[in-house]
Amino acid sequence: LPENIKALFRPCAMVVPDYGMICEIMLVSEGFLNAKLLARKFITLYTLNRDLLSKQDHYDWGLRAIKSVLVVAGSLKRADPNRSEDEVLMRALRDFNTPKIVNEDLPVFLGLITELFPGLEVPRKRDEEFEGVVKKAVAGLNLQPEDSFLLKIVQLQELLDVRHSVFVLGPAATGKSGVIKSLYETYKLQGLKPVW
Repeated sequence: LPENIKALFRPCAMVVPDYGMICEIMLVSEGFLNAKLLARKFITLYTLNRDLLSKQDHYDWGLRAIKSVLVVAGSLKRADPNRSEDEVLMRALRDFNTPKIVNEDLPVFLGLITELFPGLEVPRKRDEEFEGVVKKAVAGLNLQPEDSFLLKIVQLQELLDVRHSVFVLGPAATGKSGVIKSLYETYKLQGLKPVW
């Protein structure tokens, strides 16, 4: 900028937020006792994801994603207070991020999770009642209720629970419309009034 224009603006210093400190404080506020170590693992995972996974437009490893996963981890901890904090955070990181990761990056991501949380095998948190309604909705649309298809519908619902908006992306003929229509029918079977 020319000097006469620069004189009209005040200088302003900008710094990158300390994600580790923010993560630690949010973990403590969600009820985690071992927050310092868990925050370090969390930020290490997101830093490695940013560096090692392919560059996709829909990948978000910033503060917004960190906050969303921590809110999910807090709700999982409150729902299952007897489970160890490592298992709760590992489940939140795995289950919340897996739906948005492309197939080529999935083995790398799951490898990073197992390296940061060695020896932990935590099953997905399942809502059997919701999955039963999803199966009825899929059958009502004359579709095959295969496990992978049902999982995508449940994952879309889990994302909608913590996000304000969600994009369903993928190549043609991979079931995107089927997943959305099935979730719509599921809502109708639950007595909700979804808008199409």
